[in-house]
Amino acid sequence: MKNISIFLFVFTLCMIENAYGANLLKGDKTTLYFRNALSYKKWLKVHCKSGNDDMGVHYLKPGGIDYTFSVHDNVFGGTLIWCTLSKGPDYKVSSRFDAYKQNKDKPHGKSYNYLAKDDGIYHSNLVEFKLHKKFDWK
Repeated sequence: MKNISIFLFVFTLCMIENAYGANLLKGDKTTLYFRNALSYKKWLKVHCKSGNDDMGVHYLKPGGIDYTFSVHDNVFGGTLIWCTLSKGPDYKVSSRFDAYKQNKDKPHGKSYNYLAKDDGIYHSNLVEFKLHKKFDWK
């Protein structure tokens, strides 16, 4: 009887996801935006990862299209995305940082924005609109 109950519970979750496009095991969605504002036509290399996914390496040309991706919070907590942004010849100048860390106590408006400038990496979100310098190049 216990096995049938477990089967029916899992089956119901699968049916809800297929019928309504909802996944009860996914939390809130957050979108991360990366923009290249480096001078002198320098390209920006962006590489982000989580414990489960590698988002791949992306090269952003100056004044080009932003690189964006979205993540869903884990309903049990602990979602973490870290990124390495690199610039310069052979992309040897870089900064590695936690780009998103799940925190239900700190509202962020479902958006994290990163702007790479010559003097560092700036951040804003939909709660704190003003860009502020958050990370230095190393």
